[in-house]
Amino acid sequence: MIMKQMWDKETQTHLREHMRWPATGKAILEACNLMAHVPEADRTRAKQKLNPTKTYRSVDDAMADLNR
Repeated sequence: MIMKQMWDKETQTHLREHMRWPATGKAILEACNLMAHVPEADRTRAKQKLNPTKTYRSVDDAMADLNR
């Protein structure tokens, strides 16, 4: 059984309100590193799942990769 990581609503809201979309994976990761409430484990998982060179069109697009 594969468990999906569900990113909290606070993180999703922050990304919706404080990121300019489209955004590269690199820009999203840099923003995550500046979010004090994002646990280190989540930052590590994000680094593993987001492609730094990919351009994500929206939060939902990024969440698709984060939750895979």
